[in-house]
Amino acid sequence: MPRYFFDVHDGVDLRDEIGRDLESGSILRAEALKVVTALMAAEADDARETTLVLTVRDAAGVTPLKVRLVCQVEEL
Repeated sequence: MPRYFFDVHDGVDLRDEIGRDLESGSILRAEALKVVTALMAAEADDARETTLVLTVRDAAGVTPLKVRLVCQVEEL
């Protein structure tokens, strides 16, 4: 099973050095969405605007998936 690394970019770049063994395709996509939404929930707690990018790379450095999540809070 291939190993994928989930690098986080949110103003600070955090490189995943451990990785996860996952099948590619829909399982990889589902895991990436789970990770990025959990991170956004933690970050957006006290922010009005947050952009978070999760770059998924394999052991060879190839990027099969990138997820960008933007949260904007507008008080009316």
